[in-house]
Amino acid sequence: MTNLITTDPSDSQAEVDESIDFNPFLDYLQTDKGHELASRTIGIVEDIKKATLEKSSDHAKFEKWMQFGVIIVVVLAASLLSYFGKFETSIGVLFGTLVGYIFGKR
Repeated sequence: MTNLITTDPSDSQAEVDESIDFNPFLDYLQTDKGHELASRTIGIVEDIKKATLEKSSDHAKFEKWMQFGVIIVVVLAASLLSYFGKFETSIGVLFGTLVGYIFGKR
């Protein structure tokens, strides 16, 4: 591996020239142990990917149930308040903002 740093007195920037030889690494990957190492590494990455997808799907399910619950509570509260004559404009705006936020979130 060579690492040359050259500076030109008339130029204020330094140029870095690096050349890396990957042939020994590629030769190792072609052996049985190298293949096993690569397979295990890919397996670890796939496991991490699966875990991330499962967590995000669980989170999405939870979020949908929460949205459903909030909408049901708002509808029930608006119905009950209307029935008892306690439904006011400010409460309607609050409920509308809450439901609008849930629908506009995505």
